[in-house]
Amino acid sequence: MKSLLFAPALALSCALLAACNTQPGILYTTEGTEFDVMSLTDAQGNCEGLARVAYLTWWGVETLKGCWARERGEIIGRFPGLEDRRVPVGAFQRTELAEYRGASLH
Repeated sequence: MKSLLFAPALALSCALLAACNTQPGILYTTEGTEFDVMSLTDAQGNCEGLARVAYLTWWGVETLKGCWARERGEIIGRFPGLEDRRVPVGAFQRTELAEYRGASLH
């Protein structure tokens, strides 16, 4: 009888945990001279067109959420109140999640 109640409870718990995860998985990261880390995701969020959600961090002090898109050989990061960040595609490293998904910026 307990096993009949356990399965629905487990399914509900997993669904609730997934719904609470508001930050998308990071696929690529790079370090910069003007910022600590720029992180790229494949989530669209509030980004328009083909742009996807990005995060920009300054040495543990602040993290901004913005959008990124690939333009030729660069990743263009657009963050509220800042000039666009242009970073060569080759400067980004794939995360384990990107490896698992077989994702590539090239």
